[in-house]
Amino acid sequence: MDSKPQWMSDPEMCSYFNSLPPYVQENMMQSSMSFCSMQELRACAEKLQRAE
Repeated sequence: MDSKPQWMSDPEMCSYFNSLPPYVQENMMQSSMSFCSMQELRACAEKLQRAE
């Protein structure tokens, strides 16, 4: 069974996620967030990076 979130099957979203700092990636994966668009993914990543 593949444990990756469905949104990671999108090459653009996966590439962007992989470019994020490790602590942002970890927060996203641990919270099991789901993203329907690149815009949602970017907004979440930016929010997490501002909180650091």
